[in-house]
Amino acid sequence: MTAPASLADPLGDKRAEAARIEQQLQEQGERVSVLAERSNRAQLRVAEVEGSMAKTAAEVTRSDERLQAVRRRLAAAAVVAYVHGGNNAMIGKLVRGTQDDMIVRTQYLRFTTADQRRVIGEVRTAKQDFELQKSRLDSDRKTAADAAAVAASASQAAVEAENAQRAVLGRVTGELGELVVAEQARREAEQARNRPAPVALTEAPRVTEPPRVPTQSAATQPQPAPVQAQSQPTTTVAAPRAAAVPTSDKGGIAVAEARKQLGKPYVYGGSGPDNFDCSGLTAWAWKAAGVRLSHSAYNQYFETTRVPIDAVQPGDLLFFGKDGVESIHHNAIYIGGGDMIEASQTGTPIRIRGWRSVDIVGAGRPG
Repeated sequence: MTAPASLADPLGDKRAEAARIEQQLQEQGERVSVLAERSNRAQLRVAEVEGSMAKTAAEVTRSDERLQAVRRRLAAAAVVAYVHGGNNAMIGKLVRGTQDDMIVRTQYLRFTTADQRRVIGEVRTAKQDFELQKSRLDSDRKTAADAAAVAASASQAAVEAENAQRAVLGRVTGELGELVVAEQARREAEQARNRPAPVALTEAPRVTEPPRVPTQSAATQPQPAPVQAQSQPTTTVAAPRAAAVPTSDKGGIAVAEARKQLGKPYVYGGSGPDNFDCSGLTAWAWKAAGVRLSHSAYNQYFETTRVPIDAVQPGDLLFFGKDGVESIHHNAIYIGGGDMIEASQTGTPIRIRGWRSVDIVGAGRPG
């Protein structure tokens, strides 16, 4: 007996709503992945600028030291000119000079008018160098910080939207469960109502001996036909053909380290040890093998050696994006047998899943 439309329709509608939200979560998860990768790249730019800032600061310090040295030389020239009454007085002293005036002669020759002009030029150059370096330092810092802030804000907004969507899915799933329980209770009550009433017995039934059946030996007894097990449907995933090359020691170490992280949560920007995002996981796994990778799927693409898809080995990285290299926003570590380990999106722990070909950009081998 079919359920009344008044009950069946809400149940079907709720199931459709849950499926729709699941689809929206998949799409939102991809947006989060793209924005998270953009934020990771911005953070790497900040780190790069911090490194150049340290170098620039050292250059500024050297320029400042040069400026102070030139100023001291200029001050010494001014003192000599003042003490000896200017050029004319000094010339006269040199003409009349004796052996005792050798120090004065030397100082004067060092600080002639032409020399003073050169010193002043050096002061101006040092000052300009200082201002140029300081301006570049401040500009680089602001540019990097602004880009990182914008990327982080966009990523955080996307994560919050995803969390809100998951909350809605949780509510809808709860309501769906209640409807299923109510529908089950209604069916059980209906079956109870339609069950025939038991017949009352007025006397105990007589027990009659069943007819004798000739016995057969075990060898001649008919055997039941074997029951064939029904095969469960499986989802096949196109996988790269295994390369006829043994897994490298480093690749094996990286895979083993990635397996240790299974079940840990995905967190945007996570780099371990308690949570990870996609490139945070691959960088962590290969760090155990002694290979340093940036915390960015895009950067890791350029930090690895290109490998044909049909020659990937366990430990190689798979890169994903919908529009070529510039769109790379996700990666995973190949573990063999058509499977990979990935940190995919919020709410989904680090897992093993089948390798996918829909949006793969390429493969790379670290080290």
